[in-house]
Amino acid sequence: MKSSSAKDKPASASSPQPSTKAEQHPTREEEIRQLREENTRYARYIREKTNQLLQVMGTQSLKPEEFDDRELLSLDPIGIIAGAFEQVLEHLNDTIAELSEARDELQAIFDATGVGISIIDRDFCIVKCNEKQRELLVDSSIEEVAGRYCYNVYCNRDNPGLDCPALESFATGRPVTVREVKKKDKYFQVISTPFAIDAEGEVTRVIEVAMDITDKRLAELEQERQRGYYLTEKLKFATVIESLSEGLLVTDASNRIVSANTAAGKITGQDQQQMLGADLFSLLPVAANQLGGKDLQQGENVEHLEITHAGSGGDRILAINAVLLKDSETTPIGRVLTIRDITEEKQRREALFRAEKLAAVGQLSAGLAHELNTPLGSILGYARLLLRQDNFTDQQRDRLNLIAQQAKKSSAIIQGLLNFARVSSTTTKAGEAGCYPGRVIAEANKVLAAEFEQRGITVNTRLDADEAVAIDAKQLEQVIVNMLLNSMQAMKATGGTITITTDVRGNRLQLSITDDGPGIPQEVQSRIFDPFFTTKEVGEGTGLGLSICSGIINEFGGAIDVYSEEGRGTTFTITLPLEKKS
Repeated sequence: MKSSSAKDKPASASSPQPSTKAEQHPTREEEIRQLREENTRYARYIREKTNQLLQVMGTQSLKPEEFDDRELLSLDPIGIIAGAFEQVLEHLNDTIAELSEARDELQAIFDATGVGISIIDRDFCIVKCNEKQRELLVDSSIEEVAGRYCYNVYCNRDNPGLDCPALESFATGRPVTVREVKKKDKYFQVISTPFAIDAEGEVTRVIEVAMDITDKRLAELEQERQRGYYLTEKLKFATVIESLSEGLLVTDASNRIVSANTAAGKITGQDQQQMLGADLFSLLPVAANQLGGKDLQQGENVEHLEITHAGSGGDRILAINAVLLKDSETTPIGRVLTIRDITEEKQRREALFRAEKLAAVGQLSAGLAHELNTPLGSILGYARLLLRQDNFTDQQRDRLNLIAQQAKKSSAIIQGLLNFARVSSTTTKAGEAGCYPGRVIAEANKVLAAEFEQRGITVNTRLDADEAVAIDAKQLEQVIVNMLLNSMQAMKATGGTITITTDVRGNRLQLSITDDGPGIPQEVQSRIFDPFFTTKEVGEGTGLGLSICSGIINEFGGAIDVYSEEGRGTTFTITLPLEKKS
């Protein structure tokens, strides 16, 4: 506290002056006056110093009208302010201790956190960094990091790069996140945020947090590599599956088709995309029982299951292999089916079997015909000689006529055997030039016209093509006549319609003969081309006609097929190669 000035001191404190006796001994009133003046000066001094303290504390000054001098002296404001200062000092000490403790905690967190943290100023100098940052990015040979440039210490650069998040935070004053940055062969996610701002609003320091994502990034790169590998392998696998000539179907546990290749759509006659999600047994209903039904637990692996499938182009014979798909616990989760159309294969096998059988029967027939022809000729000759004599009764003559007729019939049968044997044993040869099916059909119709009219049969022809075919015209006429007779006999006396059509497909001609007769039972259709097999009444045929026709057509590189439904007629289709044009 400043000392009072000289003028504020009482007069008794001044240098001694000559005085009178009265002045040297003041009266009581003068002493009281002097004391009042002294109190006034002390009160003014206390008021001034109190106001100074109140100003320091940011409190409004004391006004004279609020406290007079006596009240001021009795209040002891300086003592009050001293006590307040003592409380403030105590609070400050407590606060400083708490701040110190908080600083230590923050420092511990700063050092112990699992991410690298740095404080960087506007010159890109490192003010401070934690131990994790040193561990991640600072070379062990560098002892002191503070004061060094962050781009030099952390990035091995001579200046900040354009990808530096601190550079953007200083420029924009906003936090910046870089999701991936590479530093010293490591990958980091870096977040930079303003830390200190000056009076002009410019960022003076930023905190930069670096999170090491190297393991995660390497795992992602490996995952991408594996994904690329698996996608490549998947594409290869899909290409292989699509290139298969066999159909492939994959189902789930509910027997819904989840995958199907192009061949499966072609074989089953279904759209490939529409098959996805469809029920397997709606697509192949006849295979349900053989595959164990819809319950996978009852299912089993099946090999070479043959079924007849009704496709858009007619019935097809399909061979199916089915394997159960199982998870790691051997629980069935679906099926894999391979489907193969074996219709033509079975037809070729049957044709080969039939050809072999025809050849064997032909050899047998040739031998039999040779052995029987001579005695039958003798029987017929002697019977005719005896008929010329007149010494026989009518009864004997009738019996001789019967012997001659039966011998002639037997000779006709033997001649059929010879024809069959000849067809079965000859080698394939080219037909005579200029064999046009239209002309052959017309000749065959002339031969049978009277028979057709007598039976009430109408013959319609629709010759969409009349290209020359590679077959002998006489033998083709024999085939057509035989086929027409077969259709006519099938319709018996009920009448009906026979339709003959021709059509060129590629380098082959198809000739179809369709009747509206009773049809051929399904169980015998595979045997109708066998020699001596017939469904006609006894005496109406030998069962060699269709066998001979099949042999002639096969001899010239063609094929003959039959399609029939009971009660809906029969269609024979003859396929012949076109004559090569010079």
